[in-house]
This record gives sequence, structure tokens and C-alpha cells, in this order.
Amino acid sequence: MGFQAALKRIELPYVSRWINDDIRPIEAQRRTWGFLTFHNFWLLVNCNITTYLTGSALIPLGLTWWQAFICIIIGNLIATVAVIVNSLPGSYYHIGFPVFSRAVWGMWGSQFVIWNRIFLINRYGFTAWVGGECVYVILLSWDPRLESHIPNGMPVDTGMTTAQFVSYVIFSVISLPVIWIRPHRLENFFRFACSITLVFFVVLLIWALATMGPSGFGDTITSGSALSNTGGPDSVAWLMIYGIVSTIGSIAAGILNQNDYSRFATQPKHAIVGQAISFPFYSIFSSLIGILVTAATQERFGGEAIWNPPTLFAQLLAQDETAGTRAACFFAGLCLVISQIGVNIPGNALAGGFDLAATFPKYLNIRRGAYITAIFSVVINPWRLVNTATIFLTVLSSYSVFLAPMTGLMISSYLIVNKSKVNVNDLYRGDSGSIYWFSYGCNWRAPVAWLVGVVPCMPGFIAAVDTSVIVSEGATELYSMSYIYGLLSSGLVYALLHRYLPAKSLDAFVRDSPSARELQQMHQSKWDVTLAETPEILDVLSGHGKAHRCYRPTASANFPRTTSPGSVGQPYHEPLIALSSTPCLTIPESRLKDVNSKCRASSAMLDNREAERTVLVTRVARERRRALSPLRHPVSGVVPESAGIECKSSASESVGSASPASASAPAPQDVAQDGPSSHSESPRITLDDSVPSPRNDTLEIFPVPHVQTLEDNENRTAHSMGLAAEQDTHFLASFRSDVLSGPNQIDAEFIQVYGGSGYPWDPPVHFCLLQDEFTTQDNRAREEASRAIEELVEPHGPALVRLYFRHIHPVLPFLSKCRFLRQYSDDKTKLPASLRGAVYALASVFEKTEPSLQGPFPFRQHDLADLATDSLQRELDSPNLAKLQASLLLLHMTPNRTDSIAHPRTWTSTAQAVATAQMVGLHQDAGKWNLPAWEKRLRRKLWWATYVADVWSAVCHGNPPHIYPASFNTSHVTMEDLRAEESVSEELRGLVDQDNVEFDVATGARFLELVNVSQTMRGVIDCKSQKIEVMNRGRLVSLQGELHNWLTLLPQCLTMPQLVRDPVLSNNAPLHLAYYAHLALLYRALMNPATKIAKAMPSSSLHLWFGTALSDFASFTNFMGELTPKDLQGFWGCRMSPFRFPRDVTSAFNLLEGFHDILQRLNRQANSISELLLLPVTLRIDSFFTQAADRLRGGPPVIGTAAATSTFAAAPNII
Repeated sequence: MGFQAALKRIELPYVSRWINDDIRPIEAQRRTWGFLTFHNFWLLVNCNITTYLTGSALIPLGLTWWQAFICIIIGNLIATVAVIVNSLPGSYYHIGFPVFSRAVWGMWGSQFVIWNRIFLINRYGFTAWVGGECVYVILLSWDPRLESHIPNGMPVDTGMTTAQFVSYVIFSVISLPVIWIRPHRLENFFRFACSITLVFFVVLLIWALATMGPSGFGDTITSGSALSNTGGPDSVAWLMIYGIVSTIGSIAAGILNQNDYSRFATQPKHAIVGQAISFPFYSIFSSLIGILVTAATQERFGGEAIWNPPTLFAQLLAQDETAGTRAACFFAGLCLVISQIGVNIPGNALAGGFDLAATFPKYLNIRRGAYITAIFSVVINPWRLVNTATIFLTVLSSYSVFLAPMTGLMISSYLIVNKSKVNVNDLYRGDSGSIYWFSYGCNWRAPVAWLVGVVPCMPGFIAAVDTSVIVSEGATELYSMSYIYGLLSSGLVYALLHRYLPAKSLDAFVRDSPSARELQQMHQSKWDVTLAETPEILDVLSGHGKAHRCYRPTASANFPRTTSPGSVGQPYHEPLIALSSTPCLTIPESRLKDVNSKCRASSAMLDNREAERTVLVTRVARERRRALSPLRHPVSGVVPESAGIECKSSASESVGSASPASASAPAPQDVAQDGPSSHSESPRITLDDSVPSPRNDTLEIFPVPHVQTLEDNENRTAHSMGLAAEQDTHFLASFRSDVLSGPNQIDAEFIQVYGGSGYPWDPPVHFCLLQDEFTTQDNRAREEASRAIEELVEPHGPALVRLYFRHIHPVLPFLSKCRFLRQYSDDKTKLPASLRGAVYALASVFEKTEPSLQGPFPFRQHDLADLATDSLQRELDSPNLAKLQASLLLLHMTPNRTDSIAHPRTWTSTAQAVATAQMVGLHQDAGKWNLPAWEKRLRRKLWWATYVADVWSAVCHGNPPHIYPASFNTSHVTMEDLRAEESVSEELRGLVDQDNVEFDVATGARFLELVNVSQTMRGVIDCKSQKIEVMNRGRLVSLQGELHNWLTLLPQCLTMPQLVRDPVLSNNAPLHLAYYAHLALLYRALMNPATKIAKAMPSSSLHLWFGTALSDFASFTNFMGELTPKDLQGFWGCRMSPFRFPRDVTSAFNLLEGFHDILQRLNRQANSISELLLLPVTLRIDSFFTQAADRLRGGPPVIGTAAATSTFAAAPNII
């Protein structure tokens, strides 16, 4: 009991067998390592005595100094690549080496790798002993007779004196306070230590060269090599290979556990760039200094090459005991002490702390593990290792034979097997529910692949340890390149084993999960809390998942009952726990008895809090109501009578088609499974006081996943219930809601589309399904608008639909083509009148291109736009995806009753479209929701279409966008999202041209590129909208770099046509105009303030960026010169009345030609100071945008050269 009590006292808070707060993914608050931190870290790791001594291991082999230096350069470059690649899991997922090892070796198998790394705990003791030698130099500088003043009582076989041991103890003691510093708070120490270290090494080199004397360098540099260039392991070629591998092997342990450090990166690029620059540079720099200083001081000591700096300074003191020499040696020893602490604490103490914390997470954190590392480093007697244990040192220096294959496995696992996808949650789950459990917690493929990399090198390794063993030259040569062989061979075998003998759960995750980028973003947001804030997740990750049961009421008419093994064929009933629509209400077995007894208690004794926990989801109905859907299946259930309600279940049938209009094929269920509940059905409990509820104290386990739709609920509309709503997604636990308090006033039900993963940061998602109720006036107005629209276009409706998909859809692919065509063919009146009106109106401007529409046209675009807009205002009382599509399309009409393109209506209408998208929940990522695949893809596409419209509306009107980055988490739209529902079935092909039957990749690429450009533009807007004095110019410069090469990186299908005017390529004109409008706003921001004073100052932003702006806009000049009226149709046509289209496009084209001439003149006058400078300075391009708008309004075609004064008036056309 005493031992158990002691363990309990030292147990850490909020831990399990697999996690504590130091080995969990690092949250944002602790991700503090920027580029400079990584730079300073690697300066300390590589600018130290060990790296300084690299030449001492290579030149004595028989290599010349320059051959050794080549080995050092090549070895460090290879090591840099390995460091960067192996650090990617930590950089992107913020997990350490021991944790990611679980993904490679399995949850238990990873212990083998961790203990191999813990074996290197002796490195702390070795480095501490060297640090003690530096302290010894300091003591000698105080007292050159130190050895005589401190009697030596140490045995001879220890290889040390009492004074040296005292120095070691002093170094060990002064290191202890630094160990206390948490890794994320080491920046200041790094900054201090690396400054001292760098200055010391530079001064040391200068001193050695300046005091070298006339004799020059010693034979360390001047001697040649007597070895043959080739011919066996003792030739120069093989010795250089050995030197390269030895250089890599010296940092092999650091390469292996690099994730322990990269996980603290504020951004992945900080770790990558910091390692790429500082790692090789300072390692090569320090090694070169070691060679040069040794050679420069060699003649001073009678030709003896003294490689070890502490020994060098001790020799100086022995030769010269003057005050100057003693002071110099004191400061040199002090700098070396700081340098050794700087490498020993982060490189060895913290590494041991990471590994021990992962091995014993319940009792050890990083700090405790680091102190244990320091304590046990004394136990291994480092003085014996340095002075007497030559075999052990040989083993230690050759240990990369075992570490290289482990590194190869990690790289292969992350990049090839997992394709950079990691299920972070499962790395902390210790049961078979984890995809990294493999077989009994071990991945047998890893040790097999590891042995392939290790075994062939063992003969050479044994011969290196024991020189009496003779092996073949081939074995020696293979050992000489052991690191490279082990890394590559093990990685390749591991990938092949997973390719041909895959782990099914892991393979399914990699195949079916979202992209790596989406997973990284998702897990970062999930884990951005402390375990103290979310202690309940430990039950999920503790490995006791099987002890949790999942209860929910079911519709017995739909799903079979679960039977117990002991009574085959008989229904198996569980005690009633709760009426729940959550996919999985997890209740530990230890609590079942208590909860069941409470549920069976008298309703009179059940207090409100227990009722709140019992009734989880409810539907509130009026006293007298009709059934909302024929697809209702009652289920028996119990709610305490004291709650004043009775319950029944209403679960809609599963959506059984890829599109709701087709019932022929089952729907693909691409619901990502994140935890046991992410794909389960969520039945709805209906409160209906007009229907009695039979008593039944049974509850079934509900194993069948259910996919439902938010879009096709006739006469009902789904409204997103966000976390900020009064009826938020946790309202079911509190049961305090105005919706629930007024059962006679609100006709609604709550449905759950996602049950959450069990983590507080990943809550369930609910929608409120409201009965559509319109006033008589609204119904009459909508019906009249629908009838008037069809009367206007009759009999041209199908022809206009064909025109829409011929001209509009390739530029604005907002509609789901097959879904729209099917609904239009079956019963077009079921489509919102606003959507039909928008489609007809946008297509009507192209009526001259359709032979069937020849002759007098009976209406103008505005006639349809007026009716569609009026109908939309009433339809938005019940928003859905179709009405959002109408909102987005109507943005491209000239505002009603005006010819002004820049009318404020476009701004307010955009705000309305954004609000509609948020109301139907498009700002939330639906990837894991229980929705059919077509609906999730359409929701993603429409959200990003809304995003593009919002950004461009902000550009046009100079106002901040309505959507900001923290307001949504919808994953990025993909080509597959745009491809869905685009291939038209045989029966619907009469509504589209033959060329529009199949999906056009160029259409998808065009939209994706417009989204990407809009995202970049959003960054410009964010910078430009700030106050000038705090404008983020660094971000602007970064954005300028992203846009600079945009044209050269475009795929061929998105370029502008050159000689033959391809109508498909002509659709790219809006995208290119969008790009140039981006550049305009970007350079306006970069050259701000564009004042007379700035124009006269050579150092101003105006002068700095003016030449670059002219260079980038040279391609704009060429673009304008090549435009044709055909190219402009996709841009201007959607805003024009049909009878004015040809004449105005010609005028606009002539205007653009004038703008082309203006830009040519600007290029010729780039160095002159004139009023024309103001045009590129402000970059409003008024000679194009404003005056083009004037021409389209019918105004005078003036092309001036005065300063531009207006904003992008015509930019809305680009949307």
C-alpha cells in the first residue's frame, strides 16, 4: 500500500496510459518556436565541441583536410534533407517522436524505438563531462596550480582527478536550473547562448590565425594523402564514403527525434526553413573552424595537433600564466560552458524527457524526465566512458546502424504509406479501436523492415567494435555506407509490405479521409485546448472504449432488434437510459447501474436536472397540428410525466439516391468516420400531446447508420443551430430554451446531422426543421411571380436553359446541373421562381446566338430580374440551397430600375446571400455529417461561390467583407465537388447542347483558380483595410510573391486563346480580369501613401514598388490588346440588356484598345516625372474600369490622363 500510495501522490493530473499534457499535440499557446528559434537551436546544437572535433575523426584516417571537408559538406547536406523530411509530422500535426512512432510500429511496438532512444541517455553524461572540462579551464585560469591545491583521491583506473570531478559536478549543478525551463519558453535562453557561442567561435578563429606565426599551418592541412584513390575499403573513395556516413551518423539521434522539436513550430515553414538554413551552415562552419584552429596552433605546441578546445586552453595556461592569458582562458572557458549547456539541455536532457514522458505518461512529464536523465547520466560514470571505455564509445559512435532504419521507417510511413495523413486521435487510443493498433498493438511490418536495414550491416559493425574480427571487404564497405543503406532499404521494404499486405483500417483511413491539409487543420483546431479544460476526453482515449455502451431509441419498423447470445431469436432489451438523438451517448459501465436506477425512479422524485440529462432531443409541436411527413415511424419511449411532455420518434427514411430526385441507386455515404458516432443515425423525438405514448421501458442499441437530407424536406426548412444560438448544440443538456418553453407557439423539430466525436471542441451539430408558413399575401405574390415568369418566356424556357448551360455555367458553375435539369424536367414549378427567373434572365442576353430564338424577343432581362428579385424576398423566409443559388446569380443582373452597375444594391444583395448561406449552415464543414454525398459536395461548392462573391463585392465597394476567416471551417472545394452531378443522363440531354453533356475539366479548374485568387485577394483586403500606420506590409509582400508567377503557373485550359479564338478558352477572360484587378488593389496598398511627398522621396513605398508594378502590368497590356468582343461576353454580357449588347460590347472593346495605348505610353515614360505617374500609383485603372462603366451607361468615351479618382466601379462583373 505504501508503494501504491507513493505512486498515487506523484501521478500527474489529466493523464492516461497514452497521454499527458506534454506528449499531446501542442496547442497554439505553446507553439512559440519561430524561424529565429530554430536558427538559434541548430546554432547551439552544431556549434559545440563535438562538431568542432569532426575533423579529428576524419583526417587521422588518411584523408587530407579538403577531402575531409568535402565529406563534412556532403554529409551535412544529406543530414539536412533527412532532418527536414523526418520533422514534417511534428511541423504539421504538432506531435512528438514517441507519439508518431506509434503510427509506424503500433501502440505497443513503439516502445522498442523509444527505449532505443532512451539508451542514448548516456549522451547527456558524455556532454556534461566535456562541459566539466570547460569548467576545469575556468578553475585553472583562477589557479594554475589547481591540481596541487586539490589533493587527488581518485583511483587511477577512473582516468580522472578530484579537480576534474569537482568541475564535472559544478557543470552538472549549474545545468539544473536551465532544465526547469519549459521547451516553449527557451527562446530567450537560446538567444543569449547562441550569441555568446557564435562570437566565441569567430573570435577563436581570428585569434588562431592572427597568432599563427611565420611557420604557418601544421601538417593537419599541409600534408597529403598516401592512400590510393580506389581499391577496397582503405582507399580514398571508400574512406570518403565512410566520412560522409560518419558525419550523418554523428547527428543520427537528432534526426530520429526531430519531431520533438518541430512540433513547437508556430508555422511549418518556420521549422522547415530554420532547419534548412541553420543546420548545414553551422555544422560546416564549426567543423571548418576546428580544422583551421587546430592547424593554426599545431606548430605552437611542437607539431602536436590539439583538437579538443579545453585541452588547447589548458596547454596555453601551462605555457603562459600571465594575467592576459588567464583572463582569455577564463572567458573562453565560460563561453564553452554556455555552449555546452546550450547543446546538452535541448539536445539531450529534453530529448530524454520527451522519451520518458511518453513511456510513463501517468507519472513523468518532460521536466521530470529531463531531471531523471540528468541523474542517471551520473550513474553511467561518464568519466569512464570518455577515458577508458573505448569499445563502448565505438558502439556509441556506430549506433546510427540501428537508428538509420528507424528514421527510414518514419519517413516512409508518413510520406508513402500514410500520404501525410495522420489520425491524431487514434495515436492516443490504446485499444483495437485505434487504426494504429495493428495486431495486438504491434505493426509486424516495422520490425521486419528494420531488420532488413540492420542485419546486412552487422558483420561490418562487429568488425568495427572488435578489430580482431575479420570480415570481407564487401561487408566493410556496406558498413561504411550503413546509414544510407539502412534508411533507404528499411523505408522501401516498409512501403512495399504496406502496399501488398496492407493494414485494413489504416488503408481505409488513408483512402477515404479528407486531404492531408484538411486533416491538419481539423486536428489543430480540435486539440487547441488543454487537458485540464477537457478532462472528459481521457475516457475516450484511455483504452477503455469497449466499456462504453451506445444507447438510443430506434424505430422498430425500420431496424432489426439486437439479440443476446443467450436467447437467439428473442428480442434483447436494455434498461431505459435516455431518449437520445445523439449518434452515440456513451455511458461507462461503472455508471450504468446508478443511471438505470435513477431512470426507473418515480417521476415525482425526478428533479429538473435529471430530466435535463434524460430528455436529450425533443420536438415541440402545437396543440393541434397535422403530420409534416408521411415518412414517420413511431417508436415507444418514456419521459417522466413530471416533465409535462410525451414522446414519439420521427425518423425519415434514408436518402437512397445520389440525388434526391432519383430513387434508383443508393446514395454514396462518404461520411468521414471520426470516432464511433460520426456516422450514426439521429432519430428525432416528437413531442405531441395529441398522441398518447405507450409505456415501454426498453431501449435498443441502434447499429444502422442513417443518411438524411436537409434540402428536400417538403414544406419544411432546415436552419443551422450554431453554438451562438440560444438553442445551441448543447441545449439538449440544459433543456432551457424558449423554443421548448412555448410548445403551443412554435412548430419545429430538431434533427442532428453530426453527433460529435466526444471531444468538447468537436460538438454535435443540430438543425431546426421549421414548418414553412407564409402569409396569404406572400403565397399569392410568389405564385403570381412564378406564373408571370413562365408566361414571359413561354415557349422559350428550354432554349434559355440550354443557353444558360452553354454560356453562363462554364463561368459561374453554381448550379448542380443534373439536379436542376431533373427538377426542371419533372415539374419546373417546384423550383423556386427566383432561381428560374435568374437562369432565364442571365441566358436571355445571348438570345441572338440561338437559332430557335430568332425574331422579336418578347421581354428584356430586367423584366425577368424584377420578378425573380421580388419573389426571392418572399422565398427567403424559408432559405435553402436553391434560393441561395438564385441570390448568387441575381448579383450579376443590373440592379432593378437603374442602369448603374455600381449600385449599392449589389452590396446589400451580397450581404443577403452571405446571410442565407450561413442560415443554412454552409459555413460549417459538412464532411462528417450524416448527409448524402451530393448534398455535401453542393454545400461546399456554394459556400465557396458565396465567398468569391463576398470578396469581389468588398473590392467593388471598398467595404470590409462579410465573411472573415474565423467565421467558417468549410473545407476547400475540390474538382470532385465540381464534377458531381455534371454528367447529364440520357433522358435529360435534350435540355443541353451535346458539348455540355459531360463535365468540362476547364470549368472546374477555372472556378478553383478563381477561389484561390479570391483567397489571396482576401489577404490583400485585410492588409489594405488596416490603418496605414499598422498596415501589414510583410503580408502584402508575401501576397505579391504569390501573384507574381500566377500566369506562368496556369494550366493550358485556363490560358487566353492566341491565334484561334477557342470559345472555351474565351470563358477564361473573367478569371484573368479578376487577376489583374487583384494586382491593382495589391499595388495600391503596397505604394500607399501615394502623395506628392512620397513621389519626391526615393525611399518611399511609391518609388520602391513603382517599377515592379509596371513590370507586372506589362502582361495586362498584352492581355488587353488581344481581347475580342467574344472574350468579353462572359464578362460584360451578363449585365447588358439584350438589344444593347452588340453595340455596347463594341464600344467597350474600343475603350479597352485605348487603355492598351495608355499603358504602352506609360511603359515608354516610366522614368519621367509627370501626371501620368499618378495613374499607376493609385492603380485604379480608371481608363478601363470607370470609363468602361461610363460607356456602358451611354456616357462620353473620354480617355483622360489625369489622376484617377474613383474606385473599381465595374469590378462586380468579374464575379
